[in-house]
Amino acid sequence: MVRWVDPAIPTQDAKLKILLVEDNPGDVRLLREALAEAGTAQFELTHLERLGDALRVMGNEPFDVALLDLSLPDSRGLETFLKLHASAPQMPIVVMTGLDDEAFAVEALRAGAQDYLVKGQVDGKTLARVMRHSMVRKQAGEGQHG
Repeated sequence: MVRWVDPAIPTQDAKLKILLVEDNPGDVRLLREALAEAGTAQFELTHLERLGDALRVMGNEPFDVALLDLSLPDSRGLETFLKLHASAPQMPIVVMTGLDDEAFAVEALRAGAQDYLVKGQVDGKTLARVMRHSMVRKQAGEGQHG
C-alpha cells in the first residue's frame, strides 16, 4: 500500500516532500534552482530517473506531491501518468512536459493530474504555487468524492 502525507491546507511555511521523477539532468538542475529560488527550507526533494524506481520508493516513503516527466527511460506518454496515479490515486501529481508534447499533459489532466508545467518556463514562485494549489485541489476533490 502506498503511503501519502495527508496535508492540511498547505501554508507558506509548510515543508513539502516532493517526488521528482525526471531523467534529464538539465531539467533536474533547473527544477532544483527553481525550488531554491522559492526557499530551500520549504522543500525536501527525492529525485528518481525511472518510473519503476518511483513506484518502489512510494511504497515505503510518503510524499506530498509528485512532479512527473512524461518521457522516461522506462515509460512514455500518458501511460507514465496512469501508472503513477494508479499506484497513489490520492497523491497530487503535477505533470512536466516539453513544448512539443503539451497534448500529453492535457490528456493527463483529463485523467486526473492536478496540473502541468512546461519545462524551462517555470520560476520558483510559480512552481511552489502550482504544487501547493495542486495539493489543495486534490484534497478538496477527495472531500467531495469520499
